Amino acid sequence: MDNRNWEGIYSLDYIANCEYNMDNGYVEVYFTDGNILRVNCDEIEANLNTTEQSLAKQHKLLDDKPIEYIAMALSGELQAYCDIEEDMVKSAFGNIVQGYLKRGYSKAMAEALAREFFRYES
Repeated sequence: MDNRNWEGIYSLDYIANCEYNMDNGYVEVYFTDGNILRVNCDEIEANLNTTEQSLAKQHKLLDDKPIEYIAMALSGELQAYCDIEEDMVKSAFGNIVQGYLKRGYSKAMAEALAREFFRYES
C-alpha cells in the first residue's frame, strides 16, 4: 500500500476500532467494511531515529491513542513526532541545567541532575 494514499483507500472515517495488541506487537485497525489492517510496530520503529524520551512518548501514544500512532506511522509523520519530542527535551534539558547552574551546582552535577530528571519523567 502506498503510505501517502492510505487515507484514500481506508479513511479514518471508516475505522470501527483500533487497538494495540501488546501480545504480538501489532496495532490492529478494524474497518467498517470488515477489513483488518495489522501494523507491526517493531518494523515501523526500526526505521526511526529515536531517543529514550521520544521512544517513551511514542509508546505512550501507542498505548493511549493507537489511532493517532497509526495515522502518523502510515502518513510518514511519526519521525517528525519523534524529532519534535527530541527538540522539546533538548530545550527543557538546557533550561534545567541552567537552573541548577544558577543555584551554584557545577556543570557536571547540573547535567547529571537534569539527566536524572528525564530518566523518571518519561
